[in-house]
Amino acid sequence: MEDYIFENDIVLACKRASKFPEGVEEAFQVLHANIPFSTDRKFMSLSWMNESGDIVYLAGAELIDGESFPDLEIFHFKKGKYRGTVIEDFMKDIPQMGKLFQELCRDPQLDPEGYCVEWYFNESDVKCFVRLKD
Repeated sequence: MEDYIFENDIVLACKRASKFPEGVEEAFQVLHANIPFSTDRKFMSLSWMNESGDIVYLAGAELIDGESFPDLEIFHFKKGKYRGTVIEDFMKDIPQMGKLFQELCRDPQLDPEGYCVEWYFNESDVKCFVRLKD
């Protein structure tokens, strides 16, 4: 596992999945219809468990100064320390992401108010990580 430090908050425009995991693909389709994939900005998804035990999943893209997407909701990714690893060619074995997050969520330094993050930094690989306590 690696630690990642984010020095600043990141403002994301997000599409919330109607249901997890069934609505994830549609959330990404709506997001990319508004903001096509590019390595010039951060594309991240965020997930956490709500009070009912359901997984909330947001597919998001970093907002660049002055941008506005009325059909998308705003999420503030918190600066701080995160822990995780890179999964190469993630589409070959998507369930490995869930297994990794289960392991990461057992970390004693996990921020209980945090979330699971998938950072799609290119078209085939993803960094999966969780926020640690301050």
